[in-house]
Amino acid sequence: MSIQPRTHETVSEAQPADPRDDYIPIGIDKEGAHHVYRTIDESVHVIEDGERPVRYDLEDLDKTIDDWIDYVDAHRDGFEIQHLYRTLSGSLESAVEVGN
Repeated sequence: MSIQPRTHETVSEAQPADPRDDYIPIGIDKEGAHHVYRTIDESVHVIEDGERPVRYDLEDLDKTIDDWIDYVDAHRDGFEIQHLYRTLSGSLESAVEVGN
């Protein structure tokens, strides 16, 4: 076993290019469906009653996770519980509301 000195190059090789988690919970909509963002392939998975009836490939649709959050707000009456927000201010507003 050889020991390699820790340099910028060896640290960069060991770290993944995308620092985000593979799966990020978005939230639970008002209809009770769980929405999960899969960062590996830029897709959203909707889980209802323990089943995954819906998978949206955001890249194929030329959409972003922000577009998905807007869609849920407009077509599914928003989120009952939300973990991922379009902006930092949205996240902070939610934290303040919970704290009151």
